[in-house]
Amino acid sequence: LYQKVFANESIRERRFEVDSLKDFLEDNPDALNRRYEKSALKLSGQSVSGALMRAKVRPNAVSFLASSTCTGYLCPGLSARLVEACGFNRALRYVDVVGMGCGSAVPSIEQCFNYLLVHPQSKAISVSTEVCSSAIYSGDSADLVISNAIFADGSAACVLENVKSKTRPAILGFESITYPEWRDALKFTTQNGRLRNVLDKRVPEFAGRAAGDVVKSILKRFSLRTSQMDHWIFHSGGQKVLDSIQKTLGLTGPEMAASRGTLQKYGNLSSPSVLYTLHDLLASGRSSRGERGLIVTFGAGFAIHACLIEF
Repeated sequence: LYQKVFANESIRERRFEVDSLKDFLEDNPDALNRRYEKSALKLSGQSVSGALMRAKVRPNAVSFLASSTCTGYLCPGLSARLVEACGFNRALRYVDVVGMGCGSAVPSIEQCFNYLLVHPQSKAISVSTEVCSSAIYSGDSADLVISNAIFADGSAACVLENVKSKTRPAILGFESITYPEWRDALKFTTQNGRLRNVLDKRVPEFAGRAAGDVVKSILKRFSLRTSQMDHWIFHSGGQKVLDSIQKTLGLTGPEMAASRGTLQKYGNLSSPSVLYTLHDLLASGRSSRGERGLIVTFGAGFAIHACLIEF
């Protein structure tokens, strides 16, 4: 099983926020949570600062922050800590999106979108950060071996404004579907005081079926067809997950290339994965004005989320 998993070329490189390789062997729950706290704040601060710089927005000009994470628990959460770390105004409104797993980037962005509808002159920022290495749980079961072989650490942020832009994509709408009957297939449990990932072998099948449902639903609402989507941005949950989604939606290799590229370069980053794919798409210059894209994430719940954008 180890040979089969690690010989898989769908992932060529992963990155981890660790001080030394010994961190991977840590099994003390308190030490792991301290490392999560330190690393999550560091990575979040870097991605938030980078996004603000690219958008040419000062921290004190931001009115709303949504942060999403699932690989550790903090109270107060990441958002409150980022007020100080990033130099935000103390009057900043914020929300922590937790317990939604790998799919939480889209609900986090939706929180910003809804805030801007009510406060159209404001600026908002969404950040998704995961320190998956602090949730590694050693064991011989297949789901643990696969989890430890595909997940990686990362963070990504995006700035949102209620303005028309010729250079940045516009959000048209959101859709979410929850499947309670599949809840136990993908989740974290607490075992010996530590987070332990549960990854059922049926997750690729469920992801494909759910993707078919949410895509059909959101496209119907906007009177669009699958063939009218120019760009597809899926959570890069694994090779079998992307294979299942591709088969269900009848997509081509090139249409899946962006999501597969993120998996290959970074592994499964959990919630920030789709933002990495979107960033690479924007940086590549492959998107043109008037083209549409669909961002699709899934995670604990079992829930799937979609965000329709137009370039």
